[in-house]
Amino acid sequence: MKYADLHIHSSFSDGKLTPEQILEIACKKEIKYISITDHDSIDSQYITREANDKVTIIPGIELSSEIDDFEIHILGYFINIDDDKLNETVSSLKKERIKRVELIIEKLKEQGVYLNIEDIMKNNLCIGRAHIANEIVRCGYEENFKSAFLKYLIKGKPAYVKGNKLTYKKALKIINDANGIAVLAHPGKIYRSMSIEKIVKELKCYGLKGIEVYHPSHTKEQVNLFYNLSKKYKLLITGGSDFHDESNKEMSIGSDGINEVLLNKLLNSKCIK
Repeated sequence: MKYADLHIHSSFSDGKLTPEQILEIACKKEIKYISITDHDSIDSQYITREANDKVTIIPGIELSSEIDDFEIHILGYFINIDDDKLNETVSSLKKERIKRVELIIEKLKEQGVYLNIEDIMKNNLCIGRAHIANEIVRCGYEENFKSAFLKYLIKGKPAYVKGNKLTYKKALKIINDANGIAVLAHPGKIYRSMSIEKIVKELKCYGLKGIEVYHPSHTKEQVNLFYNLSKKYKLLITGGSDFHDESNKEMSIGSDGINEVLLNKLLNSKCIK
């Protein structure tokens, strides 16, 4: 187990477990620090107010944004969850997500797939394509999540609808203005034709403070590359499991993350911010 797992998703975005269940697992595994970083949502952050003598919970979020028409995700740590602009932004993003789901449902009807948005929203406060894919499976139109997602919901498929994402400049500003630390999430997932170093240099100009070097999708070569980029540009190093549910053991809580030394550097940077 890692000392700190700083990339976890709860049932308030596209994860399966509640914040309380996540905290319970972290306690059992003796992970010292965690951060629940739901997509475009801070609904789960109430858990950071609960006292716990075993695990420290760092307030977090994962904002979807774009650079040159390509999607990138930016993690925000130590955010002030009471910040007015942050709350306005996530509220607006939630409404945009609902509009997008409604449009996708209309497109699915043309394919003979009939879904009810109320059923999708029943147990999900912040809905997206993952919830639609799960509903497609639940209703018996496809056998599994992957087939549902790939058949209907990715770019170029019949029910795809482009989401309205923040610009990278706005995402970075929102995090920094909320007294947070902005970190580029899983750079290994960014479209391969793009130069990661070019992106890092550009984002640093607008307030990027770190790179998520350790992520289950990263190869050893990528870890070395992102580690060296972090050092070259004097950026913090973070990492996490990107946990969503317990079905994938390679992405279980604490399976990836950072050690105590790197965590302390992150904590110290917050003290001098």
